[in-house]
Amino acid sequence: MKKILKYITFMAAAVLATVSCNYDDTNFDLLHKDVDLNATYYVQFDNNTLDAQVGRDENGNPINVQSTILVTLMGLPQSQDITATISHNSASTMTSDMYSLSTTSVTIPAGKTSASFDFSTIGQNMPECESVNLILDLNAGDNVTSSDNGSKVNFNIRKISPSPLANGVSDLAGTWAIGESYTNGTYYDEASFGATWDGTKLVASGLGQAMIDLFWGEPVVAGGDFDMIVSEDGTVTIPRQYIYTTIYAGANYDYEIEGSGTWVSLCGEPPVMKIQYDIYYPGDAVGLAETYAGYFGASYFGGVFTLK
Repeated sequence: MKKILKYITFMAAAVLATVSCNYDDTNFDLLHKDVDLNATYYVQFDNNTLDAQVGRDENGNPINVQSTILVTLMGLPQSQDITATISHNSASTMTSDMYSLSTTSVTIPAGKTSASFDFSTIGQNMPECESVNLILDLNAGDNVTSSDNGSKVNFNIRKISPSPLANGVSDLAGTWAIGESYTNGTYYDEASFGATWDGTKLVASGLGQAMIDLFWGEPVVAGGDFDMIVSEDGTVTIPRQYIYTTIYAGANYDYEIEGSGTWVSLCGEPPVMKIQYDIYYPGDAVGLAETYAGYFGASYFGGVFTLK
């Protein structure tokens, strides 16, 4: 019985070996031999969507938006050059004098899969504080992709301009609502804060208090206000200073704050402030956010705030 089983096992193994070795390699050859370099192909735009702003330099001159747009081949490289043209779509609200292209015709060389051209705004010709839309069409006859996502460039660009505050930086007093928290939200999201004007600077309150109460788990029993220096040039400075006292296990603990940021008032819209800060034990060089960055997802607290 053992000999019969051994013989059957040997024969089965031989059959399997024969089957596994005698495969049909026709499909492999079709994929790797006799490639038709003139097979159907399509071209499309890549890197063809954008939402951006034309800013201002320190002298008030426009900082133009620039981008490189690709024209790529969908399919095998071809045996001949492929030429495509780029044209302005009449549905655009960005007129042709508001931007420039390095070329309006690109060529994908034989054997290659892409070409590119450059775009730049002409900021001085753009309307102030208005978003304009640029649509460009790709033209290569029947070989253009049928999808608008690939056959068109779609850019939305706004030129921004500063809006002077009627009463200077004292107008930055008020409630600053959080729009974007720099921490990841798993353990702590930044909260809104308030500020009053004392004649020379902002006196802020509420910043960092939710962190110490909710994440750190120490109720604030004193303090909470701190000085915030705002300058006409758009800078924000929070000097190292006492911020509050907490209680834990019957003992009081003092904490300090230090940070910096920027503020901007644009196009008649509410001012926006970006602040980064940390909370410290007195005398410590490293703050709580930096120490526990693995929990917070950032080495600093803060966020983007809008004046309400």
